[in-house]
Amino acid sequence: MTLENINYVAQTIGVFAILGSLLFVARQLQQAQKIERAAAQRELLARVSEWAWRVDGAERDLFVKGLVDFDDAPARQQGYISTALSDFVFIAESALNMHKHGFFSDGTWAGIEGAALALLRTPGGAQWWRYGQRYVGPEIAAHLKKRLSEIDPDTPSFIDFAPNYRKRLKELQALEAQGETTSLGSARSTGDAS
Repeated sequence: MTLENINYVAQTIGVFAILGSLLFVARQLQQAQKIERAAAQRELLARVSEWAWRVDGAERDLFVKGLVDFDDAPARQQGYISTALSDFVFIAESALNMHKHGFFSDGTWAGIEGAALALLRTPGGAQWWRYGQRYVGPEIAAHLKKRLSEIDPDTPSFIDFAPNYRKRLKELQALEAQGETTSLGSARSTGDAS
């Protein structure tokens, strides 16, 4: 074997080594991207879970009543529902951007978008949206406005998706009819009736 043949074989081996290294790096980048996507999706779903725990917590009655009537609600109730709805719209905005960049699955995006639309389709949610759409990002505001215009008016709203909300609303209305609640919607001496 001549020196020239040895050089040719060495160069060929070097090329294969470089290609192998590039394929390894590309595979590592793909795996890192999958891990990053999963982490981003988990983080956003954790935000949704935290939001759900918060609105179903100690101030649940403010939330339930605010979904029915925002405009005529007391200031404390308006503040609570405004915070709750804007927080969820901000979550939806993050999900929309992540979905557009491939960091969110179609199914998870459909769930978050559906929940946002269901919240805004409640009477109180629709009343809040007249104001709320002015201070959320223009991209999510335009997206939600478009989607809201496409939805059949008979589609259930958020109150209909969660039977416990509809039930609690009836309980609160019964307590109000008996004069047993304050203007903030929390039961006086009866405790939480749920």
